[in-house]
Amino acid sequence: MYSAMDYIYEIYREKSFTKAAQKLFVSQPALSASVKKVEDGLGAELFDRHTSPITLTEAGRIYIEAAEQIYAVMTSLKERIDDINGLKTGEVTVGGTNFASSCVIPEIVKNYSAKFPGIALNLVESNSEELKRLALAGAIDAVIDYDFDGELFDVTPLREEKIYLSAAKESPQVQKFARFALTDGEIRRGKENKAPAIDISKLGDETFILLKKGNDMYGRAAKIFGEGAIRPNVALMLDQLMTSYTLSCKGLGMAFVPDTLIGEAPLKNAVYFRIASAHAKRTLAIAKKKNKYASKALEQFIITAAGSFDKK
Repeated sequence: MYSAMDYIYEIYREKSFTKAAQKLFVSQPALSASVKKVEDGLGAELFDRHTSPITLTEAGRIYIEAAEQIYAVMTSLKERIDDINGLKTGEVTVGGTNFASSCVIPEIVKNYSAKFPGIALNLVESNSEELKRLALAGAIDAVIDYDFDGELFDVTPLREEKIYLSAAKESPQVQKFARFALTDGEIRRGKENKAPAIDISKLGDETFILLKKGNDMYGRAAKIFGEGAIRPNVALMLDQLMTSYTLSCKGLGMAFVPDTLIGEAPLKNAVYFRIASAHAKRTLAIAKKKNKYASKALEQFIITAAGSFDKK
């Protein structure tokens, strides 16, 4: 059973009454009436309904901050009580980007659910920046992502990833840089040194498909371009890594992709290039807010995550 606070928080997350109503399985009129009742009680509107997408008012921002504090307290209470039940019941909420949710988390969930079938697992998908904010606010228990601040998070490494550039086999880049090209099979078999790494400065005239700001790969790409002292020609800015990868294999530009994705979902028409940069590698990790109470269910999820992947 959802509360009015749940309704308001979901509208804030979705930035839409319609989408929130669909997620909550309620009618939009019922949702709007519930929010209006809260606003009348507070004497202030929580959402600016004249913007698209809708945004929070100043009162709305204060309400959401308070809601996240309440959620954090209630979650902590439930976790402590669940611990008494010896992992027979409980709940863990984990955040992941679309890429992590598709290629990383399923293996962890499979292993964890086999050991602890009574624990309910919830998955929140968003970009890296928002997921870390939610974890620090106490709205989610843990995040699977990259580049955590060790002063804010307790971090458990899962595996090292190498980042490549992908392109379509018939693209001009493959003809121009043929001696640098690799297949997905060579990468999966650890034969990536068969071809030399490409200097990003050589790609100043090429077209790229990048992820939007807020994604880990956005900042990483910016650093790589900075090393090569080039301003990239950007064809598209996207939200999802898999989409950028797919479009690169359609010949629309080069995209940055990790070897995890190449190993899990290789595309037939793709060719890859190693990148000569210290930023072309990253550590996938699971992290929780530092000093946050960790339930036994969460502790076991982290242990399961760490044991689910080959760290070589």
